[in-house]
Amino acid sequence: MTDIEEIRRYYDAILPFYDRSLADRGDLPFWEAMATRWGATRILELGCGTGRVTEVLSRHATVTGVDLLIEMLRHAAGRAPRARLVAADLRQFAFAATFDLIVLADDPMAHLTSIEDRARVIRLIADHLTPDGRVVLEGLYRHDGKRDMRRGIVEESWTPTGVPSVWRASYRYQTAAVSSLMWSWSRQEVAHLADAGIHVESVWGDFNEGPFHDDSERIIIVGRHPETPQPRDRETALRPFSRRG
Repeated sequence: MTDIEEIRRYYDAILPFYDRSLADRGDLPFWEAMATRWGATRILELGCGTGRVTEVLSRHATVTGVDLLIEMLRHAAGRAPRARLVAADLRQFAFAATFDLIVLADDPMAHLTSIEDRARVIRLIADHLTPDGRVVLEGLYRHDGKRDMRRGIVEESWTPTGVPSVWRASYRYQTAAVSSLMWSWSRQEVAHLADAGIHVESVWGDFNEGPFHDDSERIIIVGRHPETPQPRDRETALRPFSRRG
């Protein structure tokens, strides 16, 4: 089975429950704030799914939404009719235009478990940013051993695979169950974003823009085009990183 076939199998199984399982995330005000913060007029959303974030972004700018699966884009078209929707692999998207803001909500890169694939996506993001553009990436973050949790209508189980950053995620709904390999972001990977052309501006651990800690449930990275002016001092640039101890 190829990775695309596995991703398709995964989303075919969860699509009937997808929107309900994300309904209580509380992230939509955050994405609306990102859409307006830097005055973006052209936004690219990678991994737009069923369009729940696309709908919010398209209230404020011209939005292009990209997803691998046509089934997802059909739902997005009804929810965000003004957005331009394109079926493409994250590792191969290409547009003649550049964008003021690139958004990745709910970590569509989580399914990419190859370092080379992940670096390729980051390079493509850098290539598609305007000189003063930014990317806001909500990344999956898991930091401890096996864990089980219930989130809304879904029961989740996360098991380390023994491969750094790669987990086996299992989801159980009332009438369906599915599992998939998932990649968790790390501080080391964030530190290497500059190698692919993204300079990190902020790192948050929640949708309230609180500092990222080692026990945060997610990691939100704000990166900028290399030509965007840097913060005045290194302390300002590193302030969003924090360790609890």
